[in-house]
Amino acid sequence: MLIDDSQSAIEEAKIHLKTYPDSKNLRLAFIKALCHAGKEIEALEEWKKLTAEHEDLLHDRTALEMLAWGVLNKGETSNQLVIQVNSLLGASMTRDAKAIPLILEALRGSNSMLRALAVNLAAAYGDLPLQEEIARLLKEEKVWQVRLELIKASGQLRMAGTKEQLLKIIGNPETLAEEKVVAIVSYVNMYESVGDKELANLVRSNRAGLRELASQIISHLNLTDKIGMLVPLLQDAHPSVRMSALNTLALMRITKIDDKPLMQNESITRLMHDHVPEVAITAGWLALLQGDKRGQRTLKKWLLRKDVKYARLAAGALAISGKKGVALSKRMLKRSDDPYVQITLALGLIGQREVVDLACRVLDRHLSMSERWMWDTTLNPLFRSLAPSKIGHTPQIPNYPQVVDQLTRIELLQVLCILKYPRAEETVKGYLQTHTWGAVGAAAATLLQEGDNEALDIVRALLKDSDEKVRLQAALILALFGGDRAAVDVLKAAYPNVNRELKVHILEAIAKVGDPTAIEFLLERLNEPFQVLRVIAATAIIQCLYH
Repeated sequence: MLIDDSQSAIEEAKIHLKTYPDSKNLRLAFIKALCHAGKEIEALEEWKKLTAEHEDLLHDRTALEMLAWGVLNKGETSNQLVIQVNSLLGASMTRDAKAIPLILEALRGSNSMLRALAVNLAAAYGDLPLQEEIARLLKEEKVWQVRLELIKASGQLRMAGTKEQLLKIIGNPETLAEEKVVAIVSYVNMYESVGDKELANLVRSNRAGLRELASQIISHLNLTDKIGMLVPLLQDAHPSVRMSALNTLALMRITKIDDKPLMQNESITRLMHDHVPEVAITAGWLALLQGDKRGQRTLKKWLLRKDVKYARLAAGALAISGKKGVALSKRMLKRSDDPYVQITLALGLIGQREVVDLACRVLDRHLSMSERWMWDTTLNPLFRSLAPSKIGHTPQIPNYPQVVDQLTRIELLQVLCILKYPRAEETVKGYLQTHTWGAVGAAAATLLQEGDNEALDIVRALLKDSDEKVRLQAALILALFGGDRAAVDVLKAAYPNVNRELKVHILEAIAKVGDPTAIEFLLERLNEPFQVLRVIAATAIIQCLYH
């Protein structure tokens, strides 16, 4: 075993088992050799025989982990992507050093989805070899989705060696907006302080992305004494720079510049009439926060425009305006005929606990809309507004547009549950009845966030529903996103009667709960004829052991 000659180890074990057939340790060594050789079916057969005589092994963490690793190691060599993904996830959950070579191999692999997943796992581990590979990929990676994960990882790990590469991404005018935002966030997260000269160089840079970065650094480090450096950026030729400067002033709650009230600054008041709508709306929002009536008039003008894109942006601005935006939100909720504006304003009012019943009715009424939804932050990252989906398909996530749509809808369901809206349970039940688990499962992550006990209680009540589909989907949601052990029995009972896709989801859900009492059930699943089910069951065993 030490020199990685698994086949010889198997032969040695067989020879000695003829002499010592009852040796527990020797039989365990034989199973280990089979696991290392990728013969997990034979290993399972031997395991069954051994545990029939030694039931204590069913609670032996080392033996159970060895068995699970045997299945996972075999899965790493599979040609099926879903098996490779689950094997990689299972290996990483052990938090064992032997998972690092597997993550490195995936980082260097040809499949972009595996690389993106490996980047996430590498960021969680943070070991030096993984950081070096992330730095290399950041320079060479061509696939946008993987690049995005690499940029996030470099910021998460505070990899100072990637600063120069991040600056290139930020300063490149061809960089996509989402990539630039992520790069700016990652770059700023590496800063604990900044010199006057470095900040001045960014403000005077001939690249718009770097001037925008200057605003972000001032905001991130709360450099109130550097606010004067933002003034030139308010007159910048590039709209994203002007908007970023306005965002910084709002986030830092600046009320004066050079000892003068903020709204006496002509650079700001002029921006409320900017030819770029998103800049004008942002300036109006800043004015509203300052208590200036011109801000309210500006937002009202855009809310009533026929150009619904900017009406929705203005609604997003108003929704995060706190108490200052309540009066206008109430009026516009009644005057606007755009459902997306209405929902965005309703959420803002709910946040301030104003006209909650009316706002909940607005959400409930529009949840039945057939058009796909998304949260839009493309025009200003601070303003989130509901909008018709423009999400395209991506190979990394099956049915991605539908997943985003369901994520958005479930967030609204969550709000209704938290507020104990009288029709919340009925609305959730209707949702579970009319949607398949493929979409619900990928989307339900936001329904049951930690601490949302009201949402948990409503879904938990559905575990006893007479409709089997509702019962199963409620159990899946509770297990996957609530970690609720109450769901495990329902899942185990449903498992034999569902199709293979749902079996995958059930095993994933049990893994998420991490209930040690489910290990015996999961061990039986290692005998499944489909390798994908065996791999996920092995992953679940490890999660139950490490929960």
